[in-house]
Amino acid sequence: MIVLYIVYAIVGISIIIFLHELGHFLAAKKVGVRVERFSVGFDPPVRGKNLRLFSFRKGDTEYVIGMIPFGGYVKLAGGEYLADPDHEPRPDELPSKSVGARALVFAAGSLMNIGSSFVFFMIAFALGVTFYAPKIGLVEPMTPAWDGGLKPGDTVVGVDGKEVMDFTEMRLAVVLGSASEPLTVQVERPTNGGARTRVDLTVTPRFDPELGFNEIGAAPAYDEVIEDVLKGSAAERAGLRTGDRIRGVEIAGVRLPALPVALIYKAYSVFLSLRPAEPIRFFIERDGAELAINVAAEKEDKPLRPQLGVLPGSGNVVRAIQPGSGAAAVLAAGDRIVTVDGEKLPTAFWLPMLEKHGKKSQVELGIEPTTGPPRKAAVRIDDLLRWILSDEIAWDDFSSEVISVAVDSPLAIAGLQAGDVLIAVNGKPAYSHEEIEPRDLGSTVELQVLRAGKAVSLSAERTAVLEWKGVKWRRMPIVAEVFRGGPADRAGIRPGDRILRLNGSDMATWFEMTEVITSRVPGKEVTLAWRTHEGDVKEGRAVVGLDSWALGLLLAVEETVVRTGIADSVVMGAKRTGIAAKQIFLTLKSLIRRDVSAKNLSGPVGITHLLTKVVEQGNLGTLIFYLALISINLGLFNLLPFPILDGGHLLFLFIEKLKGSPVDVRVQEMAMNIAFVCILFLAVFVTFNDLKRIF
Repeated sequence: MIVLYIVYAIVGISIIIFLHELGHFLAAKKVGVRVERFSVGFDPPVRGKNLRLFSFRKGDTEYVIGMIPFGGYVKLAGGEYLADPDHEPRPDELPSKSVGARALVFAAGSLMNIGSSFVFFMIAFALGVTFYAPKIGLVEPMTPAWDGGLKPGDTVVGVDGKEVMDFTEMRLAVVLGSASEPLTVQVERPTNGGARTRVDLTVTPRFDPELGFNEIGAAPAYDEVIEDVLKGSAAERAGLRTGDRIRGVEIAGVRLPALPVALIYKAYSVFLSLRPAEPIRFFIERDGAELAINVAAEKEDKPLRPQLGVLPGSGNVVRAIQPGSGAAAVLAAGDRIVTVDGEKLPTAFWLPMLEKHGKKSQVELGIEPTTGPPRKAAVRIDDLLRWILSDEIAWDDFSSEVISVAVDSPLAIAGLQAGDVLIAVNGKPAYSHEEIEPRDLGSTVELQVLRAGKAVSLSAERTAVLEWKGVKWRRMPIVAEVFRGGPADRAGIRPGDRILRLNGSDMATWFEMTEVITSRVPGKEVTLAWRTHEGDVKEGRAVVGLDSWALGLLLAVEETVVRTGIADSVVMGAKRTGIAAKQIFLTLKSLIRRDVSAKNLSGPVGITHLLTKVVEQGNLGTLIFYLALISINLGLFNLLPFPILDGGHLLFLFIEKLKGSPVDVRVQEMAMNIAFVCILFLAVFVTFNDLKRIF
């Protein structure tokens, strides 16, 4: 089936290329230039024969379908002599025509693409185009979206006063904006009474070097409606059906607070990874009635996964509270939650809290603030679970621990020792040695570390703190939970413990530990050393390997379909053509000022892959919409004033018009050769990035 989708995608691209070349062809005919060959696809000669699928001749023109897609050309009479001042052109050859006539021939392909994109947009909206709904599903803590107050369930209706129709349009507004320049995001937010209220939020994007563009840390919402229940799966046998609407879930005998589906999915996925043998109760709406259906995951017939069965935690210290959260009435930054109803809390992970206290109406929190005496606070358990599950509280822990310090290190001289845990710099909490801001440091820096359970103060030079020369750090999060009956559980690791060594080697980060574990063959034994929540160091052995479990339940990103009448489709087509053109110019601007990395550019391989995914959806309107986007991109790209492209020819013609004579042939040839090499490098670059993204 995938081969058929790829064929459809290539056909779609070929239509766009055909229209581009048709523009050149019709313009040439209009100004009286003889067209020797009109080819869709390339037909390079091999052993004296051109690689062609099909060809025929009519009049003066040979019509060709080349075997190599992603291209095409129109061979115009005399075109090869454009830069030859000694050639005497015939009346039907291109060099004999005026500057205006030649400019029309070169511009016509792009103009055809731009015009056809308008028609494609118009047809697409008349048929109906499917977009990701502009609704927020997840917001990552401590990101621009989180700092700005965006919440799961918010529907974005505008950015900087401009209407937003879909999630991708909202994301593009962020990507093509300037990093560190605030955006006003207009959202509609559900209220407790079921109505919706409009809120204006200020969100300042930040550049993500890994992604290569600006981001805010928000993901699209999941649809409440179950997209698919796999045949023969645990979900199907339990009675769930495609089309059921998820209204909530019950985990460990407790129904979770009312949450957007993305958060419900996140919660039951985590539960499934830790307690797969325990059933989950789904509350679903079917035919207007609410049903409760218990589903227990089943083992999949797959090889063991190379895993220990541990989940990283983020401590029990409140690093920050999201603006607008009700948690601010109870907690403050720097507070450490040490107990819940008198029981110690090593990590603010929601699952043990749900299992131990979920059936209560409220709990009492034991809080140790940064300054001042310990205090207690009563809070509704539903509120506490909602704050944690919705990521309204950013949790952290002081986990930057010194593994070793070189004897000659400036910090060793300052008194830093192996085993010290960094807790503050110049009196401010320091959650990581990597996050210290140079602007906050003077020539001398006061460090506070935790040593053998006691706070110790040290003085060090600014340069020593910024470079940490000679210091090896461990930034290992604590264990939030363990898979019951899994390797770590059998070894004796418990929530709140911190893994120190694996097979005798110090583990600096969770990622480093995961890489070591996943490189092992399931069934192989590893040695572990860990520190318990009480501070004791223990050692043990574990046999790596976990079974795979599945429910057989598939959810999809929430979508919205935009469909208009015939008259409105004309307006929408014109509007979308203008928006697409503006986005292309903004993209070029962002590339120049490096707000967008060039690694995000796509070539023929990436475009084909995108169209293949669109074809899979089976929505003709959406496919035509993307063909319109590709068409206008091709048209405007070809108008860039770069030799080899149509815009390069137009540039030479503009200069010719100004100076009254053609550009020197040597200058044109040199420009063309340089441009050819640049285009070749660009083609290799984008193809490499396309393949990297796909595989």
